[in-house]
Amino acid sequence: RGLGDVYKRQHSIYMETPEETYFRKEKLKAVYETLATCTPIQRERFLLYALDGLSFAEIARQQGCSKYAVRDSVEAVRKKLQKLLSER
Repeated sequence: RGLGDVYKRQHSIYMETPEETYFRKEKLKAVYETLATCTPIQRERFLLYALDGLSFAEIARQQGCSKYAVRDSVEAVRKKLQKLLSER
């Protein structure tokens, strides 16, 4: 892969067709709606893990729980998101 491929991937959002933009926004809306169905603690743990890159152990230390409780929360959200994406 050359630099051109990297550039195309990084800037592909600017070259979207109106249909691609619509479907991307619809998918993002569905993700937000799915996250809204999760408990606040599930959502918080998932976002700390997925977006902030914290480990289960780091989240557990912050929240005063076991890393297994964190894992269970993250997995519950993951399953909901996988179900959402498989339905589309």
